[in-house]
Amino acid sequence: MRIVRRRLRNGCEFTGDIVTMRNLDYLPVCNQWYTFYVVSLWFSPMLENLQQMVILATVGHEQNFTRAAERLGISKSQVSKQIRFLEERLGCQLVQRSTRAVALTDIGLQYSEYGQQLLDTVNEAEAMVAGYRNEIKGVLRVGIAQSFGNSRITSALAEFQKAHPDLELEVSLFDHRPNLLEEGFDCWVAIHEHPPEGMVARKLADCKFAVVASPDYLEQNGTPTAPSDLRKHNCITYQSRERKYVNWEFTRDGVRQSIRARGNYRIDNAPAVLDAALSGLGIAYLATYLITDELDTGKLVQLLPEWKADVELPIYAVYPRRKYLAPKVRSFIDFMSERMAIPPYRNPNPATNR
Repeated sequence: MRIVRRRLRNGCEFTGDIVTMRNLDYLPVCNQWYTFYVVSLWFSPMLENLQQMVILATVGHEQNFTRAAERLGISKSQVSKQIRFLEERLGCQLVQRSTRAVALTDIGLQYSEYGQQLLDTVNEAEAMVAGYRNEIKGVLRVGIAQSFGNSRITSALAEFQKAHPDLELEVSLFDHRPNLLEEGFDCWVAIHEHPPEGMVARKLADCKFAVVASPDYLEQNGTPTAPSDLRKHNCITYQSRERKYVNWEFTRDGVRQSIRARGNYRIDNAPAVLDAALSGLGIAYLATYLITDELDTGKLVQLLPEWKADVELPIYAVYPRRKYLAPKVRSFIDFMSERMAIPPYRNPNPATNR
């Protein structure tokens, strides 16, 4: 609390946030003392404290003073100054600074969580009012599985934004499992077996798969007629730090077969697997949303059409649990749900769609 002692023209004398007033012109007879609280004197440092907490949380999220300043709409020097004031007031270092990066100390991380809670509370309050007024505006931050951010999704997002011109759309493509709250996402369109705990996950569709190869590869190496034939072929496999797909499973008339795919090309990006298959490097087990055009144009050939590829990955819209879901988030999820009901998010061979 700041200690301030001043005397005003009208005889008011105050110290700190309590004002003791003696106005002899107004009370010439009783000479009585009045005490009242000046809210602004208490509220001003409180606002500064809250502002500094929010700035620290933003710096921790962005890990960069410049990006934090841009997010907050203030200057970089103001961010730096407020962090310095906060550290001086608390008497401890909250931020570790270097020429390349900014990171929070252990106590800085713990303290910034309270600033994040403030931001979450403000966002929820804004969402409550926006829901009451049914407003779809502001900034919508969406994360999308990298392999899923193809031209169809891009065109769908453009269509969604055209329908809501007051909305700003920020899209990030990645394959890691994000922390939505820490990374500041409103929604994550995920292709994942297990959505994050503590989040709301609305299922949009099932991602189906098919086995494909280029005509050039098949001409040189022959066409497999049964899953067991894949053991003789060069198989292009997907593997990343989080998961790998080397066991290719199939079903036909209730009979299941599982083949361990082997080959000399492994990669952690599904579109790159597609590129490798188009280049004739081998046989690939790919999501159908990636290959519809290639199958239609004959650039790829679907193999083993009598066998159903058993891998099915759910596609979820994942978002933080809120008491009030912002209309922009709800509208986006509803839109994606409608779009995902349309092919190519199914097996390209109708005979195997069961």
